[in-house]
Amino acid sequence: MKKILALLALAPLFGLGLFAATADAELPPLQNGDIVFQNTTNAAQQAIMLASGTEYTHMGIVEIDKKGRAQVIEAVGPVRVVPLDKWIGNGSGGRVTVKRVRDLDEGDAKQALERARYYLGRPYDHYFYEMRDQIYCSELVYAAFKEGPDIDVGTVERMGDLNIRTPAARKLIQQRWKSHPLCKAQGARTFDACYELILEQTVVTPASIARDPKLELVYSNFGFGAE
Repeated sequence: MKKILALLALAPLFGLGLFAATADAELPPLQNGDIVFQNTTNAAQQAIMLASGTEYTHMGIVEIDKKGRAQVIEAVGPVRVVPLDKWIGNGSGGRVTVKRVRDLDEGDAKQALERARYYLGRPYDHYFYEMRDQIYCSELVYAAFKEGPDIDVGTVERMGDLNIRTPAARKLIQQRWKSHPLCKAQGARTFDACYELILEQTVVTPASIARDPKLELVYSNFGFGAE
């Protein structure tokens, strides 16, 4: 019993995520346009984590509904809206980080949310390609702010500048290269030819958004070193 009590006492300090069911109750009041980050466990997102050097593998944008309840617009499967507590529960260990664009006014926040809602139902982009017919999680947040209030969050990076030469990332590309839209468009007939094209592809990662100095930290139970 003493060991359990000690672990509970240390949980807030080290972000042990022991309160997954009630993590949202610990959060400070959230606002429209807040950006939430979490860790998920599927193979593609773990490859993202290794490539970008962060624990954040998934993210979304907060919307406060008419009853004052926080929900999250996210790109996973189709772009959808889910209650914040459910969104937190879908992550690993109930861990969540909340960040806010500094000095974001309500008008800009609403524009970002309107743009995010424009993509509702859009399928998930498993290739992290820059076209918007399919869309991945950090691309949704980036597009919401860029195409809405014209605010840049995160950095558009060249795929080859990330650490995608890990076994996990290479295995993922090997599984998907034949159906990659860029490789199909360019007529790449071998993995090596497709891989060279992918290295020149651009991407916006959760890490680049989380590290953007325009964002301020609102809350996190991840502990030190998540970014």
